[in-house]
Parts: sequence; structure tokens; C-alpha cells
Amino acid sequence: MDDDLLELYSERLMAHGRRVAADRRLPAPDVTVFHRSPLCGSTVTLDLTAKGETVTGLGYAVRACSLGQVGVSVLAEVLPGRSFAEARQVAEAVRAMLKAGAPPPNGAWGELELLQPAVELRNRHGSALLPFEAVVEAIERIEATRN
Repeated sequence: MDDDLLELYSERLMAHGRRVAADRRLPAPDVTVFHRSPLCGSTVTLDLTAKGETVTGLGYAVRACSLGQVGVSVLAEVLPGRSFAEARQVAEAVRAMLKAGAPPPNGAWGELELLQPAVELRNRHGSALLPFEAVVEAIERIEATRN
């Protein structure tokens, strides 16, 4: 990566970190999920609200490295108004990108390309996946309470 590209990449990472620097919790979530990466100690707390099969709100408290911050930042921006199925698809796409070298998600989820450099850093996969695993668990818990 040349210096200009590295600077742009770093600025994009820092912008996501600034977006989630202050906790933004939901006052009455349908579910709250806490996830911790045992390897690095990063934590993510997500609050989720939903109507039917659609996420209506996402709150968070993030104590994670830039990889976890990017995931939460993108989820907070893009996930509300999206279906449970799309949330699961994005989580799988991020996992496939990290584990199998698949392309990053695109469209509204395109900023997740910032996680691509972690492909070569297997010890960072847990941090990058943390927010997506938390979202999937939150959805599963909402579905379980309805059944």
C-alpha cells in the first residue's frame, strides 16, 4: 500500500472509530447481547429492536480495536430497516471474506471492505467478527422469544 492510500485507509478507520466512541444504547431494546473476544479482550454490547423480521434499531457500547469499531459503525448505520435474513447474509459474507478470501460485501455494506487487511491476520478474525456474531445472536434470541 503506498503512503497516500495508507493515509486514506487510516482516516476511514479512524472515522468509524469516532462514530462509535460514545455509547449509544437503546432505552427499551428487545434484546441486549454482550460478546467478548477471549483472545484480545475486545467487547461489544448490542441492543436490538425489531418489528416482524426487520431490525428497527441498534444501540451499542464498544470497547474494541478498530476492526470491531468498523463493524459496529457500519451495522449502526446500515442495519436499521434491514431484514434478519440480510443481517445473517452480511455476517456470513464477512466470515467468508476473512476465512476463505471471498470478496467483501458490497452496496450499502461496502465500507466493510476496511476489514479485508485482517484476512492475513488470523489472530484478528475474532475481533472483526465480534459485532456480526453479536447481531446474529441477538436475532436468534428475538426469534426464540417469539416461538
